Amino acid sequence: MDFIPGFIMDFLDWLMAGVLTPLFSGASHLLQLVIINPLETVGAPLWLQVTLVALLTAGVSILIRKLLRVDEKEAAFQKAFLERKQAQELIGKIDDWKKQAVLYDASDNELDERFNEYLAQRFARYGLTYLMPVFFALFWLDHIPSVVKLKEETGAVFVIAFPGSVKGVSGISLPLLFMTVYLLAIFIYFRLKPKIKIEA
Repeated sequence: MDFIPGFIMDFLDWLMAGVLTPLFSGASHLLQLVIINPLETVGAPLWLQVTLVALLTAGVSILIRKLLRVDEKEAAFQKAFLERKQAQELIGKIDDWKKQAVLYDASDNELDERFNEYLAQRFARYGLTYLMPVFFALFWLDHIPSVVKLKEETGAVFVIAFPGSVKGVSGISLPLLFMTVYLLAIFIYFRLKPKIKIEA
């Protein structure tokens, strides 16, 4: 990375070593103390711990979704889009075809611009809502002591091990169980959530 100035590299090194690493390390210890330790104290198996963390992560995603007001922003865009489409229908009633062509072009350009802006914002919102909580939860789970110990002993993390190999599969891995529970919880949330009616 010779193209990056030295002072920027020094700043990034400081940011990683002095801010991010202690921050995530402290958060990891806190989560271990609040979530994992009580579960281990009552003898909860690892698969149950992963399941509960997946449910909590789904709850965090839903909370972030509400804080970012994703539903309201989606509804506002769809309403504005419908209004623009209805305005285009009015253009068709203009007798002069040259004016029609100019207005259609202007309207299409505006729709394209608004749609591209919407896609960029939606990608950012969904990244914050779903990708980041899942990434950090899986990263954290992969480094809790019980998982590290299991990886050292068996070389793999099967939170549910099958008595014998089932079609070449020895068990259910931590990420598979986590994502199954997480996605199921999100699916149930959307099924039960009241639908927002959009009126142009």
